[in-house]
Amino acid sequence: MQATVELPKAFSVSDDREFQLAQDLVARLNPKLLIAQVATGVHANGGSTVNWGLVYLDGQPPLHDEVHAALKEAGLDFQHNAEIQRLPMWGNNQPGMTEKTPA
Repeated sequence: MQATVELPKAFSVSDDREFQLAQDLVARLNPKLLIAQVATGVHANGGSTVNWGLVYLDGQPPLHDEVHAALKEAGLDFQHNAEIQRLPMWGNNQPGMTEKTPA
């Protein structure tokens, strides 16, 4: 069975310790897949604040706009204090350390 997935893809977890479990799982599926914790915030349909992760391909770091689009598609509510964190692979041409989206 084969599946095609467009990367980057975002997802949420309630406990940031779950990122290591997710990384272990995707590494078994494809060692070139990486996961980074990229944001905190609530889902568009409400609930408590959760941690948001991003799956991307090693050697192809996503651009800020791609991260934003993936988070929006996954359901991050940017109107309620969402905070996107700088990815370690972003160079000087990317946004600052963190970006608070306007409420």
